[in-house]
Amino acid sequence: MFPLFETLAIEQGNIQNIEYHQARYERSLRQFYGKSAVKIFNLFELIRLPTHLQNQLVRCRIDYNAQSIQIQYFEYQRKTYRTFQPIVCDDIDYHLKYTNRDLLNALFAQRGNCDEIMIIKNGKVTDCAIGNLIFRQGNQWFTPNTPLLKGTQREKLLREGKITEATIYAKDIEKFDEIRLINAMNGL
Repeated sequence: MFPLFETLAIEQGNIQNIEYHQARYERSLRQFYGKSAVKIFNLFELIRLPTHLQNQLVRCRIDYNAQSIQIQYFEYQRKTYRTFQPIVCDDIDYHLKYTNRDLLNALFAQRGNCDEIMIIKNGKVTDCAIGNLIFRQGNQWFTPNTPLLKGTQREKLLREGKITEATIYAKDIEKFDEIRLINAMNGL
């Protein structure tokens, strides 16, 4: 059984943001299992993209536990997310990238005609079902400082200074000009 996973983008044979995924993978292993009970793998060395996917956009899924890893590759088509249904859930905990996504799937099922959901916890915006959110106000992009999961794309954009953390209350959503979803497969 694999309780945790990582999703990586591979574009034209190049693994994107591998150092951020490696760091989160190691951090998650230690948090979930304890510091000494884990075997750390170098993800870069394990990824072997099949030849027929070399020139594609690929979603690489790495499922893992304390002792082993399973890797799968899927061709990926980027989607556009234009509408977000706010869903309140004050008891959600997704601080690690768990393979059990039952609660997230149940929340996502409440999206109605919208493309995605926007999870509101304790009155504040967190994430959507498959990634972090960013909000544009004029020329500036903001991301909630209350994410459920600190995504690798979010971390990269914060470090590059392209987005800024902010407290975003549900009541303030309408003040923004644009909302976007970011994750390993979808950047700024």
